[in-house]
Amino acid sequence: MIRAVIFDMDGTLIDSQPIWYRVSTEFFQRNHFPVTMDEMIILTGSPVGKLVDYVLQRYGQREKNASQLTAELMEYAVSEILVAKPLMPNVKEVLVNLKQQGIKIAVASASPRNMLQGIVDSCGIAEYFDYLASAEELDYNKPHPAVYLHAAKQLGVAVNECFAVEDSVLGMISGKAANMKTVVIPAKAEWDDPRWSLADYKLATIAELPSLLG
Repeated sequence: MIRAVIFDMDGTLIDSQPIWYRVSTEFFQRNHFPVTMDEMIILTGSPVGKLVDYVLQRYGQREKNASQLTAELMEYAVSEILVAKPLMPNVKEVLVNLKQQGIKIAVASASPRNMLQGIVDSCGIAEYFDYLASAEELDYNKPHPAVYLHAAKQLGVAVNECFAVEDSVLGMISGKAANMKTVVIPAKAEWDDPRWSLADYKLATIAELPSLLG
């Protein structure tokens, strides 16, 4: 029996991946790193710190250190996302449905808490969430299961009673490693990736999620 649904944020609840691709490419190029958008796309699902580490390892150190670059990129990306408010279609309807079924709802994200809180507030969906878990506050980020385990603990729900809902392979691995039932909602361009076979369920849209609980 499923008692809780724990969502990833970027790419799952909000259509932020195109914003991340654009913003990260612009940011690194502005700081004299010749990255391409294709490189940023390949790193989908990675925390900001890992993006910065990748760029520094590939292109070498510039004027700013890793912590400066990470903080500045995060601030830039969050500001762009909060302006766009790119909520995925049907998200609010799904959250309402889950609440009506008595399901607890949380977020388990690699993003910092101020971004998570800002997004749910600006998109008008904060009232549906029982907890917002940020891996930035924990010892490990995705694909480690820590953020999902932390979210389940805060909800007071056993891991085998949780759905982990993800759009990235790294996130799926995180949910599976937490011993949760994993639901993936891939982007259309990634639909045929054979790695999705690791998931318990594969959906075309978030609107299909409540049917798994009926």
